[in-house]
Amino acid sequence: MKTKFFKTLLILAIAFLAPAVLSGCKAKCPKPTENIPGTSTFRADCPYEEAAAGSGQKELNFYFVHDNTDDFKEQIQAFQSKNQGVVIRTKKFDNLQEYEDAIINEIAQGEGPDVFMVHNTWLPKHYKKLLPLPANQPIIMSADLFRQTFFQAATDDLIIDEKVYGMPMSIDNLAVFYNKAYFRDLLTADRPSDLWEGIKEQVATLTKRNNSPERFALAGMAMGRADNISSAIDILYALMLEYGVGFYDEKEEKAIFADGGAVGQEAPGVSALTLFTSFALSTYKHSSWNDTITGYAPEEKEINPFVRGKVAMVIGYPYLYSAIQQGIENQQRSGSQHIDLKDVGVAPFPQLVSGTEATKRDTYASYFPLVVARTTKYPQEAWSFVQFMTSADALQTYYKKTHRPTSRRDMIDEQQTDPIFGAFAYQASFAKSFKVFDATAYNKIFSDAIQQVVMNMATPEEALKQAQDKITCVIRKQKGLAGSETDCGI
Repeated sequence: MKTKFFKTLLILAIAFLAPAVLSGCKAKCPKPTENIPGTSTFRADCPYEEAAAGSGQKELNFYFVHDNTDDFKEQIQAFQSKNQGVVIRTKKFDNLQEYEDAIINEIAQGEGPDVFMVHNTWLPKHYKKLLPLPANQPIIMSADLFRQTFFQAATDDLIIDEKVYGMPMSIDNLAVFYNKAYFRDLLTADRPSDLWEGIKEQVATLTKRNNSPERFALAGMAMGRADNISSAIDILYALMLEYGVGFYDEKEEKAIFADGGAVGQEAPGVSALTLFTSFALSTYKHSSWNDTITGYAPEEKEINPFVRGKVAMVIGYPYLYSAIQQGIENQQRSGSQHIDLKDVGVAPFPQLVSGTEATKRDTYASYFPLVVARTTKYPQEAWSFVQFMTSADALQTYYKKTHRPTSRRDMIDEQQTDPIFGAFAYQASFAKSFKVFDATAYNKIFSDAIQQVVMNMATPEEALKQAQDKITCVIRKQKGLAGSETDCGI
């Protein structure tokens, strides 16, 4: 009887322990970290499962915004396979303001990410929170080698006092998305003009007004307002770059973008604001935008009118293509009017002067380089990860996932041949940005200036002069030349 009892007990014990024994590999692949929304980790020996750092392993926290976790999965696995003992834990954010606030607060507390994305316009405000590339890094990247490897926008933004503060995965820039069908059927040209004068003529021909609430059967271009155009401020910045506007005095303590201009001529900055807002003012022949055309889906701004075939051209970054594609799919599901995705084309950002006459070309660059927090416990591993993620091989994988134009000079030729995204790659070499001391404040100030003009509350000269005074105040506060309690009128 006793023997039978022990046999039964042994069988039960084997049955209970068998799953653990047979799944020994699971011990190497722990469950995902719990209770941390948006967090995931990868390890090379757990390709389809998330992993947490084990005993003795170095864990790097990598924060990013907008991209998908899958956009980095292959690269992270490859890095970890070459760097045994290092585990990358990722955390994605979707809201840009929440992202910036989280990073600032966590780093101030000595916590937060080791590696993270930072918008290129944030560098002047936050670079002291960052660790520049150490001189003893195994893979040396001097300032000179950086300039040879990456495009001008990155060298202007990320090299401070001859120290490298970050490395870009892409150089996003502005281009024109257009509906090929309208150009094919309504114009003799098959694409948007390379010049703003030509664009104005095309817009005047394409635009068809009616008595609908939107006031347009077809608008030629989404441009001129700040309240219902996603990249309005960046478009204005691009025009300022084209006009050769000087933004600051030599000490960078005062804004001067409303000043200058020959005798009897308006200042270049005023010319840029005048051109931008002219597309939303009925006094101009090429007027084609208003406040009601986006009323069908206000939160989607210019994307919804473009998807519904109500506007022929919009200006945006590479990711706008995905938004258009998603918008078309949404319209299809609801049985609503939409354009055909195959009719979406992309053309370079228009210029003031033709390529044969111009000494330069311009478009605006907006991108998120990878940087290392000054508070990291593992500076060498963190910078090794950044250098790996911006290598040619890793960026090739990133491009296939995101179609964002390369940041590297040695990758441009192949990407320029892409029928949709080639225009962005072509422009990467001459895309530019300028120093922004407080991106949130600048956006509000320039948005107000644009709206003052289109609502006939101020002339372009008056609106830009007010913006200049406010931004000078912001600069002085950022540099400690004015008290933090100073009211800049924002």
